[in-house]
Amino acid sequence: MSYTPTIVRKTSPYLRRPQATVVRMMRDVVIALLPVTAFAVYNFGISAVYILLAAILSMVVTEYVYYQVIDLLNKESFQWKNKSFTLYNYTALVSGLIYGLTLADGTPIWVVVVSGSLGILMAKHFFGGLGQNIFNPAALARVLVAINFATFATYDAHVADIDGVAGATVLGVLNDSSFSTAMLADFPLWRMFTGIGLPGSLGEVSALLILIGAIYLGVRTSFEVRIPIAYVLTVFVLAGVVALQKGLGIWYPLTHVLSGGVMFGAVFMATDPITSPISMPSRVYYGFALGFVTFIIRLFGALPEGVVFSILIMNMFVPSFDYVKWSYPRFTKRGTLLFAGVIVVAIAIVMAGVHYVG
Repeated sequence: MSYTPTIVRKTSPYLRRPQATVVRMMRDVVIALLPVTAFAVYNFGISAVYILLAAILSMVVTEYVYYQVIDLLNKESFQWKNKSFTLYNYTALVSGLIYGLTLADGTPIWVVVVSGSLGILMAKHFFGGLGQNIFNPAALARVLVAINFATFATYDAHVADIDGVAGATVLGVLNDSSFSTAMLADFPLWRMFTGIGLPGSLGEVSALLILIGAIYLGVRTSFEVRIPIAYVLTVFVLAGVVALQKGLGIWYPLTHVLSGGVMFGAVFMATDPITSPISMPSRVYYGFALGFVTFIIRLFGALPEGVVFSILIMNMFVPSFDYVKWSYPRFTKRGTLLFAGVIVVAIAIVMAGVHYVG
């Protein structure tokens, strides 16, 4: 007998606990981001403040103007407190803050503003507003920066003690010499974990502070913990397979997990309740898919980083994960076996690809 789930049709986000609200969830995300934000200002100085303010204001103001224009076109009377404006539930603010924390400290302010405005318009409002969007606004804005303004969005961190490689990120060095331990001399694992003196994006350099934010969100049950666990674990396992195949140490998978945007993206972007799946198994599958795509881009792609690209790619497939004919609230024996088969195939693809490219 097949299982037919009961579906209550409403817009995202879908909150399981009756006492949960969008405002509470978004407020918790802001609180969880405070340590990362404070460290970004400490690590990168006043430029981080300007970039974060520009990122937040670009999305908040754009949303405000958008709804005022819509009201004007609908011939509604002007109101300062627009009924559709989502500043009151922190969603626009959270998107802007996350977007700003994914940027490098050398990103020009005009690039931040243009990409932030386009990101929230294209990812959120062109789809109908809050709960209707399929793409993460912060991820899309960051991809617009990477695609349209790549020469401006450099990682020139103003840190003096990078031992002669200031301006080069961990992933950039790893991409140039994928299987060499030489990078550990300049980027030891403890530095990747703490983020002290590490160049990179504003909010992605300290795995420790990201982990603290994740623990807070977990305690508050304000995010889906299965997605980041599946995401990070997938990257670690696939990198571990490569390490075994190439005779590398534990440093290799740890480097992939601690460097770049894996931790930040897994905790603060992939868990977006609007653009992620609903059921428990689907969220595990989604996290696995994110990790697989991220690692494939890193290992075989032209870009050293693949987090925001993987998030946008998998956002398109979320309706497939939630399709009622094969979406179940709990793991089934058949689904578990199929998932295990997919994992084996993914590992085989990575091993074959590493062997092929040498």
